[in-house]
Amino acid sequence: MKLATQKHSRAARVAELLKRRILSGAYPAGGKLPPELGLARELGASRFTVREAMNQLEQLRLIARKAGAGTVVLDYQKNAGLDVIEYLVVSPTGVVDVEVLSNLLEVAKILSSEVAALAADRRSDDDLVTLGVIVARMQGKNNLSELLWLDFEFNWALALASRNVVPRLVLNSARTLLERYSHLLETLWVAPGSITEGYEYVVNAVRERDGERAKSLVTWIWTSRQQRFIEAVSRSSRPPLERSA
Repeated sequence: MKLATQKHSRAARVAELLKRRILSGAYPAGGKLPPELGLARELGASRFTVREAMNQLEQLRLIARKAGAGTVVLDYQKNAGLDVIEYLVVSPTGVVDVEVLSNLLEVAKILSSEVAALAADRRSDDDLVTLGVIVARMQGKNNLSELLWLDFEFNWALALASRNVVPRLVLNSARTLLERYSHLLETLWVAPGSITEGYEYVVNAVRERDGERAKSLVTWIWTSRQQRFIEAVSRSSRPPLERSA
């Protein structure tokens, strides 16, 4: 069992490296990956490990294996899913791509505002209690990383109140990004109060089943947040690398 885990870990590391190369354009879309044997020699891995890594890339729709044509790199913008976002937002050297981050926050604003409107219409009394507890926990918190986790909990609870499973699945994908890079937020110059600002009014709008007000408030929160985070990231030219596992 331990040996299998070690093999899986090596394959994951190889897949990670190849993902970075594909998404950075080092292996351009439409081109071919080097043969498995060549990659195995270059990376100091077994051919079996490289094949397992290829399987992972194929599941992410980053490559396609074609009989007689080798392994072709796919255009990730046309084929890949949410799993690749973290590799686009932060480079291997720890530099944040401001444009991709802005795109991500923009979509979060659109999705979150619609979820808030649905939550106002479909919420239960238990949902209100959960949302209120999370907002109360936010009060007095000064650590930006901790606040972002509470913010995630609030948005997940809002998605639960919307009775729509898709936003929850999207947030589950975002959780991986937050787990990996939330510590970088501690280096940003963002006031803790800017994270919690307005949420008590969102809860009140949801309580009153005022979907339009809930949507408007969440749109305002995310618009302000997008601007502040982009400014903060732009000031931080080289954040520290992610924490090692």
